[in-house]
Amino acid sequence: MHEVSIIQNVVEIVLDKAIENNFTKVHKVSLKVGELSGIALDPLNFAFKSCIIGTMLEGSALKLEKVKATAECKECKLVFPIDHFNKLCPCCNKFCSDIISGYELYVNTIEGD
Repeated sequence: MHEVSIIQNVVEIVLDKAIENNFTKVHKVSLKVGELSGIALDPLNFAFKSCIIGTMLEGSALKLEKVKATAECKECKLVFPIDHFNKLCPCCNKFCSDIISGYELYVNTIEGD
């Protein structure tokens, strides 16, 4: 369950930024999670609730924003949705290796006092 170690790193990042910005309490953390990142959202939520106990994040909400996986075709310049198994351009049927989004995992916003 690598979601626990991911959330531990997220909590560390959020605490560092909260202290840097003189927060005393964090109310909400927003993460961007790409469809191709391989991260399960339910275990991520569960790990968050466990890892924030005893910190200034305790009681805060976790907002998970899924990022759609997209690619751009080198041949026809079409931007289109992809998944793990299909990266063929729907226009010219060429394999696409220019992935624009889908692998993201980062802290997007932190709200607090």
